[in-house]
Amino acid sequence: MWLDILKTLFAYIHKNDPDETNRPSAIDHSTYIKELSTNHYNPFDNSVRSMRARRAFEMVLDTRKFEIDLYWKRAGYFWAFIGSVFAAYLALQEHGSDLSKVSIIALGIVISAAWHFSNLGSKQWQRHWEKHLDLLEDPFVGPLYKTVYYTKTYSVSKLNNIVSVTVIIVWIVLLKDQLDLMNIPYFGPDYKVEFEICIIFLLTILAIYSMHFGYGRGRFGTQNADMHRRKVKYQNDDISF
Repeated sequence: MWLDILKTLFAYIHKNDPDETNRPSAIDHSTYIKELSTNHYNPFDNSVRSMRARRAFEMVLDTRKFEIDLYWKRAGYFWAFIGSVFAAYLALQEHGSDLSKVSIIALGIVISAAWHFSNLGSKQWQRHWEKHLDLLEDPFVGPLYKTVYYTKTYSVSKLNNIVSVTVIIVWIVLLKDQLDLMNIPYFGPDYKVEFEICIIFLLTILAIYSMHFGYGRGRFGTQNADMHRRKVKYQNDDISF
């Protein structure tokens, strides 16, 4: 049992990339056009390919708007958590123990790191659907989305990433100040090991590592589908469906 638990924990912390043979290969432009789009579009053409291309274009528009909406919902979600952790840290300044203060700071670091990685993941998915939009829009609306007014501007998502990194740095500074106030001799003849602090550090590092290298990373190798059907029947009826 313990061996299985250790295997599961290791897989959560460190998840190897799939083999190169299992990774999806890139498709060329002609294949993309054949499967998802069309070089020309006639609104009176009811062929399967034309209808599928139109539906793909509409799905890309809807999904891109949905991803942008999710991006800001996630930002609000993390800001609520980070604000709550900051408030908890300030509340502990008067009567909280040193261990509780370090724990709250570690929690703030983990949540802020999760926010940063979530920002990166959200931006990648937005870019994913924007690339589809670039490739699909020409037959329907022309190069509308690709035609831009400014050649250089500010990126809202990148600014958000800068803020998330800044918040992580603030937490690290608070952690250093807290350790200095605790006056723990980490070096010299009076060297002392605070096991509780070391465990908190270890868990924080493992959590961030698993986000970046382990379970927190999305991978697109070959996936196997294993579906099951549940039985449903009317009450007081022996007939199963």
